[in-house]
Amino acid sequence: MMQDALRKALSGKALEARTPSAAPSDAPGGPDLPHPRDSEWARLLPDLPADASIGRYRQETTAQLKAWKQAGRKRDVRALSQARDKFEKQYDKAAWKVVKQRWSELGYPDRLYRRLKGEKLDTAKLVDRLHTRRADAMAEAPHDTLWTWITTGRRPS
Repeated sequence: MMQDALRKALSGKALEARTPSAAPSDAPGGPDLPHPRDSEWARLLPDLPADASIGRYRQETTAQLKAWKQAGRKRDVRALSQARDKFEKQYDKAAWKVVKQRWSELGYPDRLYRRLKGEKLDTAKLVDRLHTRRADAMAEAPHDTLWTWITTGRRPS
């Protein structure tokens, strides 16, 4: 496509500006987890773009809470904090459900899953790690290797 456009430009023909068609990919992108844009949290932060990440929502929330506290808007601070906490609780619940389902599909030991639940880990990272090709390959790995990979994202050397 670029070569054809370059040939036309070099030969003196006029270039046509085309917008690429956005064809949805058929490849699965992982599990469908809740997003802040569909919650009360997003309604209280209307200036964020629709495709903003959860990290961006957290960052903007922290800044907004700080500004509202300085302005004395205690009711708005409480509403935003509660909306954020409610969403994060729903997100964690959905993410752990996905982690448990994928854990069972991969045949990982239940004992490690119970240990995993006791750790303070980012559930979004766990979901991402469990939906990779490496997750399939790690099913045969020793327990300590699996544990290191699932908690840190690195394979022990």
